[in-house]
Amino acid sequence: MAKAEVVTLPKVGMIQLVIQSKRDIRAYEKKGNALDAESNEWFYWNRVWASEVALSEFLIREFYPDSLKGKTILELGCGTGLAGLVSGKLGGVPTFSDKVPMVMESTREACRLNGIQDFSTLVLDWAKWNGLTQRFDMVLGSEIFYDNAFLDDICRLLDHVMAVGGVGYFCDPNRLGLEAVQSSFAKWFTLTTRDLEVEWPPTRSGKVKKKIVLLYQLVKKSSGERK
Repeated sequence: MAKAEVVTLPKVGMIQLVIQSKRDIRAYEKKGNALDAESNEWFYWNRVWASEVALSEFLIREFYPDSLKGKTILELGCGTGLAGLVSGKLGGVPTFSDKVPMVMESTREACRLNGIQDFSTLVLDWAKWNGLTQRFDMVLGSEIFYDNAFLDDICRLLDHVMAVGGVGYFCDPNRLGLEAVQSSFAKWFTLTTRDLEVEWPPTRSGKVKKKIVLLYQLVKKSSGERK
């Protein structure tokens, strides 16, 4: 059965997530719902990553209590949806997106548990987004820069969904190396980075485990700046 997992964050307190178990996933498949090989093998979308906790804490520091009020926010590859849920707590209007349809069930329940009423869900493949017309004030993502083969697709998608001056915040442990990310995004976006410290996952002993992850800030350039 899917289980609720609680992440406690500064100022906003407890965020309840809905985590699909491997048994849930297998039952989903038996109903004729196929998962791609990557989703099926790694189950990367049903865990809480340190990078998403770090991204969520960053959003709280920057936008608490309600500086995101009315802002439209897209979370790419949302998984558990933690960052999107936090943006909703800060007044934003999140759209949770992932290419695994099962994720949408989890995020809808998580929104209910956290009292977030104004939200949307979207099954989205980064390489196949024809027909997507909405523009977003902000785009979020954690652990999505994990394969060089996807960077160009993500870049084109961001260029499509972000208005000029729109901002994206992404977080990971610098898996591909900063040079790879810069080379893919430099023409279309102004990229700045900073290190974030995060304590995750919690340990039974109570001993603090600190990690350093990288925050990427992407601001969309105007056509005149793309030289």
